[in-house]
Amino acid sequence: MVDIAGHIPAWSGGGLYHHRIKPAVVLDALKRFAAPVCFVDSDSIISEGFHAEVTAKMAPQEAWSVTKSAVVMNHFELRNPFPPLKGFRTSLPHLGSYRYDTANSWMFNSGLIGVSPVHVPVMEDVLAFIDALIGRAHKFPTIEQLALSEVARLNQIPIAEVKDTFLHYWQGRRRIYMANQIQKSLSDDWNDLTPPKEWAEMNYWKIRAYNYYYGIRHAFSGWSK
Repeated sequence: MVDIAGHIPAWSGGGLYHHRIKPAVVLDALKRFAAPVCFVDSDSIISEGFHAEVTAKMAPQEAWSVTKSAVVMNHFELRNPFPPLKGFRTSLPHLGSYRYDTANSWMFNSGLIGVSPVHVPVMEDVLAFIDALIGRAHKFPTIEQLALSEVARLNQIPIAEVKDTFLHYWQGRRRIYMANQIQKSLSDDWNDLTPPKEWAEMNYWKIRAYNYYYGIRHAFSGWSK
């Protein structure tokens, strides 16, 4: 386990953009362990076979007649994600000159980030990209997604989506149910990283029953005086 508390002020850009911590953590892990790194947002569910799917997607792929190790992300979101950035330009340490392209700029979801040591320059460029826009972070709340997607695109690095064993932004009923299931399986000792003995199941009827019970108990929790 690595304690990052002391790095949070710097990695968040002095608190201007806390999502900057995600690529900063990934870059630190790549340099620290010199091994593939997989970052997962906490509001996600992984199912059996996740490791195998991510490992397979991170394997070198042929893109534009060149074999390159893929960057793994969650799913494609949209092209031209921030039209007001038309005309935005900056210079990145490794990629060089960057220009926001309204026709080709795109963005994948960064609830999952899988990279290899070969991607260290990519992650350094991602942080530089974020820093160039960090003053406008309140207007563009997913800069880290755009940055990683764009740096990968312009380096002609394939982005592989993980769909079968990963679910991000899990919704209401499942979220409440699984949060309760996970809480019951966690140790009270934060330093105990022993994995659960078995996978928590998302049984449809159990989810409905628990949320009915939860709804009754918390019917007035949103009220205030």
